[in-house]
Amino acid sequence: MNNYILSQILVIISTVFIGTSYLAKSKKKVMLLCVIYCIFYSSHYMLLGAYTGMIMSLISATRNIYFYLYAKNNKKNKLFSLILFTSFATISGIICYQDTFSLVSIGANMISTYSIWQDNIKKYRVLAIPVSLGFIIYAIHINSIFSLIMELVLLGIEIIGILNIQYNCDKKLVGDEV
Repeated sequence: MNNYILSQILVIISTVFIGTSYLAKSKKKVMLLCVIYCIFYSSHYMLLGAYTGMIMSLISATRNIYFYLYAKNNKKNKLFSLILFTSFATISGIICYQDTFSLVSIGANMISTYSIWQDNIKKYRVLAIPVSLGFIIYAIHINSIFSLIMELVLLGIEIIGILNIQYNCDKKLVGDEV
């Protein structure tokens, strides 16, 4: 099996995990699913020679483990952790810089870091939209067809998650009035 086909299979597997995270209700579950997603996606990028994307995914996996441990112990993430992981992504991105599209991967990673760092699940889902748009651009650039398709699917899942939160909020407001 060649590297391209294997990379596309890894995209499909990883999408199951990240898609599920957008529908998860607890931060712990979101973090755990995101770790698994990042590991598969990093391997996908490696097989395609997209090293900036690979490094950003490995940083994201490390970040998600750190945030998962905080969430598991019911601790709030400190500002230091946000600064640490965005700085690490920036420095690694500079070292691994391949072309201007590397900036898209770095930017998406930084938005993702903030979305996971903060505690509001609705903000997490809303911020997933620009992250997905960034990865759609990156997928086109690295010619990863399944990555493009899966990012479009994820974008739909993210929108459904946001609408679901809004629907539940509206339902509670209507219930309060009765």
